[in-house]
Amino acid sequence: MLKYEMIVNDLQKRIMNEEFEETRKLPTEEKLIEEYGVSRNTIRNAIKILMNLGIIYPVQGSGMFVRAPKKKGTVYLNSTRGVTMDNPGNKIINKLLDIQIVEADEKLSEQMNCKVGTPVYYLKRLRIVDGIPYALERTYYNKEIVPYLGKEIAEGSIFNYLKDDLKISFGFADKYLTAIKLSKEDAALLELEENDPAIMINDNIHLSNGQLFNTSNIIYNYQTTNFYSVAK
Repeated sequence: MLKYEMIVNDLQKRIMNEEFEETRKLPTEEKLIEEYGVSRNTIRNAIKILMNLGIIYPVQGSGMFVRAPKKKGTVYLNSTRGVTMDNPGNKIINKLLDIQIVEADEKLSEQMNCKVGTPVYYLKRLRIVDGIPYALERTYYNKEIVPYLGKEIAEGSIFNYLKDDLKISFGFADKYLTAIKLSKEDAALLELEENDPAIMINDNIHLSNGQLFNTSNIIYNYQTTNFYSVAK
């Protein structure tokens, strides 16, 4: 994990623990540089991420202030960092239900913008937050870009593995939200009832060069999730 990402996580935890509750104001840039022993650019990168997530906001001439706290189970639509990184104060369990290598058929090759027959990792995971089913994820990774995914990695933070170990440079994500009714199988995994409502996000993540390498369909537990986006 890069230094600025560690600072983002730490500041999120400090905000959640209401360390800045009295003034709602973050320490100055100079103070944060001193506290974390890093460069000005590192602090500014961390601040930029917190702003993009809608956690803090700037007031000209006064500094950075903490926005109203987000509800537990918030899905940050502006983020590509994943459940683990977006919920640093919660206990995350990734229950791996299936992992295999498949060949992209015509439909999948069109979705992933790759050739028919391209080897692709398929994963099915149940994301559990603080002991409660949070989301059911079916995801595909282009094996030509992600050469290895094993059980140990899939049960941890895939985002951290891709960024820190494979040095993948993330660019942007296209996210499409759809309202659905749960199938009997999916409802059982989420501990809900068949035909209960749910929001499914089709999440397509691209490299910094614009190449799509990951597509996911993520079904969220309507009882435990909220969706949040920053509007400017």
